[in-house]
Amino acid sequence: MKKYAYLFVAISLLAVSSFVSAGNNTLLLDVDVNEGSFNSILAPGGAQTFNVVGTFGDGGMFRCWGWMDGAGVAIVSQVFNIPGRGAIMTQGIEGGLLAITGGTGDFNNLRGDALQSFTGSGFNFTIEFVGKGAGF
Repeated sequence: MKKYAYLFVAISLLAVSSFVSAGNNTLLLDVDVNEGSFNSILAPGGAQTFNVVGTFGDGGMFRCWGWMDGAGVAIVSQVFNIPGRGAIMTQGIEGGLLAITGGTGDFNNLRGDALQSFTGSGFNFTIEFVGKGAGF
């Protein structure tokens, strides 16, 4: 009887791990930011608001707006429009782990994380989306 109990536990754990990983998806984008589009307004105390746009892939559009404190930390809201599929929205501290706050079209109800890494070439970056709730 013990042998069957262990087998049942092993099958149950395998089923749970398959269920958890089945909803995870990954998408990687290389974003080419148009530095000429960067627009900022300096506020008292050294803070500034800004917005910028860029492109990726075949016709994808990136839009970002945010606030930078006097120490250079940027809090951003970003939208990644993927042609024929919809959009993915993120928020958080730029240059690190961002929250996927939602999406439209194929990405409706998307949640998860987005890791933003600057490539060292101007404002250009890669972003890796790891989401739950939609297929990439």
